[in-house]
Amino acid sequence: MRWQHDLWINIIRAALGDTPNIVPLDYHLAFKNPCVSRYGATSPHLLKWVDTWNDGKPYEQQIKPFGFLMAFTARSGPLAKPKNPEVVDPTQRGRPPKLQKIKPIAPFDLDNMSAVSKAFDRDTGKAVCRDELKTYEEALAQFHLSTEDKFLNGDFVNVGETRRRHIVVSDLGLIGKEANKVGSSGEADPIAMAQVSYGNTEQLINQSKCKL
Repeated sequence: MRWQHDLWINIIRAALGDTPNIVPLDYHLAFKNPCVSRYGATSPHLLKWVDTWNDGKPYEQQIKPFGFLMAFTARSGPLAKPKNPEVVDPTQRGRPPKLQKIKPIAPFDLDNMSAVSKAFDRDTGKAVCRDELKTYEEALAQFHLSTEDKFLNGDFVNVGETRRRHIVVSDLGLIGKEANKVGSSGEADPIAMAQVSYGNTEQLINQSKCKL
């Protein structure tokens, strides 16, 4: 896509210029719009995303398997819309309940801006305002600072050329790795969860000998 091409050009220009950590994102007016992606309930894990919404509703009102929606990202931290302060009962013990995060979705629409006007919280069903949604500009603000763990000099604040990592093999292990849709269910550590370890080769050989 053209906007992706232009984004990388600006990242390169910043890296070669005097402001490698500051990439201008004001060159495209669409970056001011809410960031939207398509969500499909194409697996049991993804369908659980809308369990709260579906709970207690008749089937025709539920979000069904293989249904498509639009998904948004709620603003958080200093970008979030200030909440009205809650009055805390001083007689109640323990910590006050945490504020619930907004989880905005909308019916599928080919027109992204039309979908924005129909956004609602998938847990509460309440309408979500446009100013509660993160924009493309906000979502991409630190993209150029993303870490690159495969190389040296690829940490968050590193600049300049990355360097190869030299690896010394100390052991061999057999793993099962399912690379299809890794991380699509929002796992905290998708790579680790996608791997099944069967132990190192020496352990497996010894186990086989014992069975024989």
